[in-house]
Amino acid sequence: MKINVQERLSDLLNEGVDVHRCAAARALGVIGGAHAVTDLTAALLDEDPDVRVDAATALAQIGDSATSEKLMENLVGDPDGDVKKVAITALVAMKHTPVIPLLRLLSVSRSEEEVAWDEDEFYESGWDSWDDIQLAAIRGLGDFADEGGVSGILTAMADEMGQDVSEPAFYALSQMGATGARALTSMFELGDTRLNRRIARAVGKSDNAQLDDLRAVMLDDMSANIRALAVANLTSDNPRIEGMFADGDALVRAAAVRHHGGANLAVLRDMITDDAPEVRIEVFKTIAKNPEAFTEKADEEAIKGTLKGDPEAAKHAALALFALKGPKVAKGFTHVLAKQDVPREFRIGVLQTLEKSGEVAVPALASVAGDPDRQLRLASLTVLANIAAADPAWPNDAGKVLLSALKGELVLPPEEEPEEEEVAPEPAPEPDAAELEEIEREIDESLPLVAEDVAEGSTLRAIMDNTPNAPVSEPEEVVLNPEQERMLEMTKKHSFSKRKVTWLTEVAPYLDVQRFSARLMAQVVRPETTEALAQVMLGDQAADIDDETRDAVLFSLAVHGEKGAALPEELKAPLLALVKGENSETRVLAMRVLGWLGSNDIPAELEAALKDADPLVRVEAVQALANRNIAGAPLRAALHDGYLGVSIAAARALARIEGDTAVRDLVDFAVRNDGTYRRDIGRLLGQYAPVSGAVELLELLNDEDRKAMWLVAIDALAELFKHQDPDQDLLVA
Repeated sequence: MKINVQERLSDLLNEGVDVHRCAAARALGVIGGAHAVTDLTAALLDEDPDVRVDAATALAQIGDSATSEKLMENLVGDPDGDVKKVAITALVAMKHTPVIPLLRLLSVSRSEEEVAWDEDEFYESGWDSWDDIQLAAIRGLGDFADEGGVSGILTAMADEMGQDVSEPAFYALSQMGATGARALTSMFELGDTRLNRRIARAVGKSDNAQLDDLRAVMLDDMSANIRALAVANLTSDNPRIEGMFADGDALVRAAAVRHHGGANLAVLRDMITDDAPEVRIEVFKTIAKNPEAFTEKADEEAIKGTLKGDPEAAKHAALALFALKGPKVAKGFTHVLAKQDVPREFRIGVLQTLEKSGEVAVPALASVAGDPDRQLRLASLTVLANIAAADPAWPNDAGKVLLSALKGELVLPPEEEPEEEEVAPEPAPEPDAAELEEIEREIDESLPLVAEDVAEGSTLRAIMDNTPNAPVSEPEEVVLNPEQERMLEMTKKHSFSKRKVTWLTEVAPYLDVQRFSARLMAQVVRPETTEALAQVMLGDQAADIDDETRDAVLFSLAVHGEKGAALPEELKAPLLALVKGENSETRVLAMRVLGWLGSNDIPAELEAALKDADPLVRVEAVQALANRNIAGAPLRAALHDGYLGVSIAAARALARIEGDTAVRDLVDFAVRNDGTYRRDIGRLLGQYAPVSGAVELLELLNDEDRKAMWLVAIDALAELFKHQDPDQDLLVA
């Protein structure tokens, strides 16, 4: 079959119309073979420049060095600039060294005596293709590491009337042995800071040993940016590294730790208390990855001493301390969570630390689930969900807290109070220096962080029995400047499938906690959690839940169904009612959950939904039928849906479920809608029906009455051979 396809494509390449010749060239580049190479080489002389470009591109893809001489002829004699550029790419990839002298010439000028050009191109299009050829030539010389091309590249860089070639030129020079290294060194010594940064980046990408002297010069540069880039380029055993850990600029010290700290752990002990937070952050990250190297008491005490000041650095200090001491250190941090005067970043960092400690952290996490800071309370719920999902034992305390949140019991709504005349409170005085010092001391004096013995479950039980005698305060009003307002509006423009949470949204904590816990339940797939989610839809509270909570419950139920949980049959009636509602997002989620119910009559409901007015509901119905491995007439009819999202979903399902039986319908679908999905269908046929698919597409390609559809067949065949199942390769050979 593969030979038959090659022969038909070769015929089209030689005799077809221009659009078919181009497509045939691209397809033969995918399929390959000696026959394809011969025909593609001949096509380098095609009268249509687009065909010549596609033929040269296909030959570059195949990589047969036997075609290099013909590609050289096109580079020299073909007037089309795109053909020349592709020819250079192919010849460089093939390492065809005879092209080097020509690349040297083209890196400097058009070399009209040696190379043919389209003289009318600039006047017709306004673009001189030599600009592209020059850049391709410079890159090619770099790939060949041709020291003889250095002078030409320097000439091109010095041409004030020419284009800026410095970016590819620096990288090319960095590959060109000793000559390129000398050129870069000379330019670096001129002292242009902007160019020197670009030179440093180019040197960093090169393994040219001749650049070692320049690397050493960069390490002594006055610019911290240059030194930081140079540090990243060194090997970790370089003797110069040790001095960079003590550099006077924090940017350089941080770079030294980031790139080489793991190989120089002993040096990091003195850097735990570095004045710069960015340096400490890198040190703590390295310690967390290598805790076995920091077991001395002095290391632990030094880290404890940094649990204040910059909140981001303090956060990483907490994570490093946990890596050293393990779960027993967690309770020492819990006092920080409820303190409103502790920076949010540090409190969030403590949450990350507590997540690593597992169940021991649950009471502390639950205690801040209703925190006025929305980011903190949602982060605490997320950590609880992660702990609950990671614990193989069930029931576990984290799961119990989430269930309590789902039921609306963890954080209660505020009690109604009689309206009183509002009196503007006096502004609280700013804390003076002594008070700030006291706050820091309180954090510091709570260390060493030793876990206290607490009666099992006592704190947790107190939280679960939460009956507050004072109303939960609403979050403070957030006043935004115009730029923040603009950013907030951007966060609200989210897609349905990737919902984002904006921290600035003002939501009462009791509502926020219930909604978010409902969505997080998707991570904790247990019979008890599935039942709890279902009861929100079925129990006494079903009529009282708000739309967002209901949608979050539906989302989690759908995930549970997808992961194999048995959804209660009683959900059918409320789900069908929601599907008939007005809110599109709710209808889609309800249909998704409905698809996972086990009732025998559900398929009939799904097939009926294929005629729903909402296209997104129809997509969900198609996917639900596919999940049940139901194809047949309903999905064949869906191929003709007016919404292409429904059609392609049906095509994917038919290909997977029916394979060879669905080939004709899939090919018919490929030629509709101007062939929009021809490549998608080609990939599907390659995965699920390579032999039958190739036969059907070849039949189409041989049908003169359907000549208008040949482009679809050619492109689909290319995708079929590119994406066929490797186990099927011999079947189509």
